[in-house]
Amino acid sequence: MIGCSTTRVDEEVNTAFTISGDESIVLLSNSYHTGNQTELDFMDCLNSSISKKQNTFEIIPTRQFQNLFYPWFEPSTAPQNIEDLPKILSNELIKNQLFEMKIKYLIKITGETKTNASSGALSCAAGPGGGGCFGFAWWDDTSAYNASVWDLSQETSVGNVSANVTGTSMIPAIIIPIPILARTQSNACEGLSDQIVSFFSN
Repeated sequence: MIGCSTTRVDEEVNTAFTISGDESIVLLSNSYHTGNQTELDFMDCLNSSISKKQNTFEIIPTRQFQNLFYPWFEPSTAPQNIEDLPKILSNELIKNQLFEMKIKYLIKITGETKTNASSGALSCAAGPGGGGCFGFAWWDDTSAYNASVWDLSQETSVGNVSANVTGTSMIPAIIIPIPILARTQSNACEGLSDQIVSFFSN
């Protein structure tokens, strides 16, 4: 069963931009050094969702891109903000390969899914006559993610989009536990992928 969740999305455009059908974007997650690395499954979800929702541009999968440019765009070595971008683009080999692959925008994904509060308890036991679980447990999750769109040719940020999803999951149990999950991370993936596609469509 699916629990209740609330989604908020935002968009900010800093400067005019364009993208054509033969140009590409790449998604990169935040670094290990910044604390919580954006979850790998969330990045896989974003790549897949954006690819399915549009045919305006190409999207190069994150892991494929990192393998091609190893080690320059690994989480521990990739630029963490727009101010770091000129340093890595000063490497002519990297810059030329990005140009040849027609990668125009790098989208920096930051954020995480975390549990804010939880309460309740479940107790399960088994005996000669059978077993079961009794009780009630709940927890609040927040999935908050931001996507900063960097123009590699101009070495500037052209805008940001974000998705923030909050929800309460619960497990009531009278003999059999029945999970009712809010699925905030998957909802955030859908919300943020919609925002990224809309950002480039506009």
